Amino acid sequence: MIKFDRNALQFNSSKYLRVFSSLLAVLLLFTACSLIPPVQEMSNARQSVQSAKDAGAEDVDSKRFSKAKQLLDLASEKMDSGEYTEARNLALEARSIAIKARQVAVTKK
Repeated sequence: MIKFDRNALQFNSSKYLRVFSSLLAVLLLFTACSLIPPVQEMSNARQSVQSAKDAGAEDVDSKRFSKAKQLLDLASEKMDSGEYTEARNLALEARSIAIKARQVAVTKK
């Protein structure tokens, strides 16, 4: 006859419950990130582009500067249309490129 061990079942179901809860928490975190407007990222990108402009990147590294500006404009459009994940990614990229353009402008002065 097969004996049923209740404690083994409780342990396994508890283990699965923890795994399921963790996965659910991660899923909710990612979902929340796509529902929250990237206000801070947009602000950081705008400040970086302005800082690059103030440093003279428009003239010294115009190609990189205009790419950062384009990405920032596109991020603004995506944010306005509610595509927050894409807007966040574009804003982060715009900021990174603007920082590089500013560095080039500062070193070439």
